[in-house]
Order: sequence, then C-alpha cells, then structure tokens
Amino acid sequence: MLPSPHLSLKKHILTAKSPFMEYSLPVFLTVLGAAVMHAGWNALVRGGSDPLLHTAAIIIWTGVIGVPFVIVLPMPNAESMVVMFYSVVVHLIYCFALASAYRHAALSVVYPIMRGSVPLMISLGAFLFMGESLAPDRWLGIALISIGVVGIALRSNLTHPRQTLTWALICSLTIAAFTIIDAHGSRLSGNALSFAAWLFFIESIVFVAVLIAIGKGRALYQYVGTHLKSTAVAGAMSATGYTIVLWAVTVAPIALVSATRETSVLFAAIIGVTLLREKLSIRQWISAFVIVAGLIALRL
Repeated sequence: MLPSPHLSLKKHILTAKSPFMEYSLPVFLTVLGAAVMHAGWNALVRGGSDPLLHTAAIIIWTGVIGVPFVIVLPMPNAESMVVMFYSVVVHLIYCFALASAYRHAALSVVYPIMRGSVPLMISLGAFLFMGESLAPDRWLGIALISIGVVGIALRSNLTHPRQTLTWALICSLTIAAFTIIDAHGSRLSGNALSFAAWLFFIESIVFVAVLIAIGKGRALYQYVGTHLKSTAVAGAMSATGYTIVLWAVTVAPIALVSATRETSVLFAAIIGVTLLREKLSIRQWISAFVIVAGLIALRL
C-alpha cells in the first residue's frame, strides 16, 4: 500500500538533501543529445495543426513505448510512486499551457522564453527543496541566460504579447516544478528507467482520460490516425530525451543537467528557421548565443 500523497512533498522532497555529484563529460554529452531531441519534438508539436491534440498524441506514444519496460522492469520504490502522483498533475498542466503558448507565437519566440527562464527557477528550487547550492559562476550563467531571453523577446514582434508571455512563463513554472519532482522521484525509485516508463504509461492514460472528459476523445482518435508517423517519431524522441534526463539527475546535480538541456533553445531556433521557415533577426541570433554561453557557464 502506498504512503499518503499528502506526506510526499513535505516528507520526501522538502527534507531531501542531495549528495555531492560530479558532472562528468559523458553525462554532459548525453544530456546534450537529449537537448537536440527535445527541440526536435517541440518543433513537431509546433508543426501540428492542433497543438493540444498533437501534444496528446505524442504523450500516447510515450506511454506505448513505456509499456514493455513497465512489464519487464521491477516497479519503482513505493515512495517514488507517491512523488509520481504530483508529477503527472504538473505534467498535464504543462501540456495544456504548451499547446496554448504555441497558438499565440512562433516556435523560435515561445521556446526561448519558455525554456530560458527554467534554469533560474530550477536552480532556486533545487537549492530550497533539494539542498543543491550554486557557485557564483553558475549565477553568472543564469544572468547571461536572462539577458539572452530578453533580447529574443524584445525583437519578436509578438502578435499577442501578453498572452504569449503569460503562457510561456506558466510553462516555465511547470517545467521547473516537474523537473524537481521527477528528479527526486527518479532518485527514490532505485531505477530511473523504470520510473520513466511508469511515468509515461500513467501520464498517457490520465491525459487521454482528461481529453475524453472534455469532449475531445473523438478528435484525438482522428488526429492520431492522420498524424501517425510524425507523432510516433516525436513520442520516441520525447521519451528517449526525458529518460536520459531522469537518469542524468541520479548521477549529477539537477541544476546543471537542466541547464545543459536548455541548449535546446538554440537547436529550436535553428529548426524554426530551417524547417518551419521562421525568421530570426541578427539580435535574436546573438541573444541565442548569449543564452548558450550562459548555459555553458552554468556547467563550468
């Protein structure tokens, strides 16, 4: 029988103190690969005709991919399953916010705003809830990221600036929240791969149930059928990339793993320009490189 979920955030997260962990080059390069995959599947979400249904279809595929691992691998520890309850709720909020953000602006605009502020939020959260502190050079990296994000946002000519910024920041908050929750759950699980598989499986079932409840079940069924290939590819990239992150945070500090993952900002900008025919100004390109410089500073 699982412990009461009311105890989890207080007992399992607020009291957690993370041991010192080095950030080795192999782990860094692996997370960098996850960043490329993350930018790729976000580009596919933006390319879909309905961002919410496209996101839901991708989540369904992550659940399908998780099924074999759920069957073969042992269940995660009970404590991590309690943490997973909170994670699924935050993930759902994020998915709806992500879809709403992509309805108001281009990928190359929303993605940097949404992802650029995440390292700051996660660094603060990891310090407050996980006992992970940052050196001064890490804060310099965060400052560079903030400057880069502002540079991109000011030159974006947003059609609906208030709505775009609001949804993008909601996405940032939920990303930071579920990253910290999932990192702790993965550490408690005893097996990061098993935790990831169960997370994908449960999240897909809950998300489909929510869409059916709000009257989008038939539309989702039709959408999956007509976008089978693109959503399957995006689902595979999403599942693989996030599993890498969940493994990485069991051997390295959360803030550093998250910061490296945010190099996907630059990859997303390149995808937006080359594949989605979006345009970046010179200042936006410079700002993107400033963001990457900040992320590098967070790791050094």
